[in-house]
Amino acid sequence: MSGDALGLVGLGHIGCSIARGLREAGAVRAVFGHDADAETGELARALGIVDAVHADPSALAAHAELLVLAVPPSAIAPLCARLQPALGPQHVVTDVGSIKGQVLRDVRAQLGEAPAWFVPGHPIAGTEKQGPRAASGELFRDRHVVLTPEAGTGDAAVARVQEMWKRLGARVALLDADAHDRLLAGLSHLPHVLSYALIEVLAERFPLEEIRRYSAGGLLDFTRIASSSPELWTDICRGNRAQLAAVLDHYRAHLEELAGALRADRPETLHASFAAAKRARDRLRGADS
Repeated sequence: MSGDALGLVGLGHIGCSIARGLREAGAVRAVFGHDADAETGELARALGIVDAVHADPSALAAHAELLVLAVPPSAIAPLCARLQPALGPQHVVTDVGSIKGQVLRDVRAQLGEAPAWFVPGHPIAGTEKQGPRAASGELFRDRHVVLTPEAGTGDAAVARVQEMWKRLGARVALLDADAHDRLLAGLSHLPHVLSYALIEVLAERFPLEEIRRYSAGGLLDFTRIASSSPELWTDICRGNRAQLAAVLDHYRAHLEELAGALRADRPETLHASFAAAKRARDRLRGADS
């Protein structure tokens, strides 16, 4: 895609990191952007992340053949419907949403089908930081990106999106949308819910000053992602609510088992659980178990 222009809808952390990375790789000649918040758009332009900002996202199609929708999942289908009249056979549209099944269902409901030009995608990357100032061209390097094309998705469109992510240094995999959502419900959505919940519980039980003074690194590490956008994560959790509720129920049953072991003073139950978790975590890290 060397020399191409990029159209970017959503000028937050993820979208602006895509733009920065492609610029640094020499993969785009220009970036044209849109954001629902005019101040965010102006900041992205002032920082040199985008060359121009348009008030109407449909206007991006006149400047770029590849469009990236870096917006919350519930906004993707309405955007596709808004963009469709401006798109030609040369255009490709992809997204970065953390859920895929509901996005595709919404797109089919809005457009009657999942169009050949739409390639659903999800970069498994990001931080709790927000906005254009947090953008990093290295964000996706050696990270995994999942694409979940439908049967009717154009092969050329998929190849073009794959090339974009490879230019950003990412590793691209193809996956069924529902399989993606089951997996990410546990690996991404559940940790965010738990992080939010833990900070909320602690703040209800202890003064914040005591939490700040006496908490060790473990608490700060565990709850780092509780600084993520509540609006975005409410949207993600609603969109994947069935899969997330199922894994939450499983987690809750495990917590109840541990609470029962504490009440009954069964150290063997605690130790078995902790040891099994340590073995699994060590294997994830590639450490000797």
